[in-house]
Amino acid sequence: MRLILEHHWLTFIIVGSIGVAFLWVGLRDSLLTRVKIGIATIILAVLLFIVGLFVVTPTEHSKKIVSGFVNAVVDEQIGKALSFLSKDVVFIDDWRGESLSGIDGARKSLDALYSKHKLTFNTFLKVDFYERENDVLVEMSLFTRVSGIGSVPSKWRILVVEQDGGKWAIQSIDAIEIAGRSYR
Repeated sequence: MRLILEHHWLTFIIVGSIGVAFLWVGLRDSLLTRVKIGIATIILAVLLFIVGLFVVTPTEHSKKIVSGFVNAVVDEQIGKALSFLSKDVVFIDDWRGESLSGIDGARKSLDALYSKHKLTFNTFLKVDFYERENDVLVEMSLFTRVSGIGSVPSKWRILVVEQDGGKWAIQSIDAIEIAGRSYR
């Protein structure tokens, strides 16, 4: 079912190709049964594509939220980055002895980052999604180019939850390791 819902293009191509093959063989050899099977399979491919297009899984929500947040942080779009966070977002690690939880803490943290460094490039090295009953745990490894430092690898654990009203947002951010320094 995940293949259909999360990879609807791939499902459409595979099932549609099977339908086209049946249709082509049926038309070539004048076999009405194969033509009917081909048409039915093509219709099935279109229906599966439409279902996959309109049904969004929690993992798909998480992909959109996390990549949007990371890209907004790299592009220094503070307002956009904060829009991906829950109003009571929690930062697991308290690096400086100061609580930076909530939207105000996130804003302070981003302002401190931008005052010291400029992020010029970022790539996702590895992203794993663990869909649970009420949330999605995202574990990711990033490789970021930071001015004044160079290329910085990092590992993060982000919890994405569905808020009241059906909106998905980041509930907690946990830095596991940054530039070889472990925060565990």
